[in-house]
Amino acid sequence: MASKLSIVEKSARMKTLQADDMFQLALKEITEQQVAVFVNAHSTSDEREEAHNIICALQKIDDYFDSVKTDEAMYNHKLK
Repeated sequence: MASKLSIVEKSARMKTLQADDMFQLALKEITEQQVAVFVNAHSTSDEREEAHNIICALQKIDDYFDSVKTDEAMYNHKLK
C-alpha cells in the first residue's frame, strides 16, 4: 500500500509518525538501551556489535524519513 502513495502523501505520513510522541519515546528508549550496552564493562563483543547494529538501523530509519521530506521538497519545487 505504501508504495502506491504519492510523494506528498508519503511525506505527510512520515511527518505524522515523526511527530508521534510514543514513536519518539520508543526510539529514544531503544537507543538508550543500546547505549547502556556500550557503557557496561561486562558486555560481550557480540552484545556491543548487536547494539551498534541496532543504533545504525535506527539511524537509517531517521535518514529515510529525511530523504522522503527532501523528495517532497524537490517535487514541490518542480511544481513551481
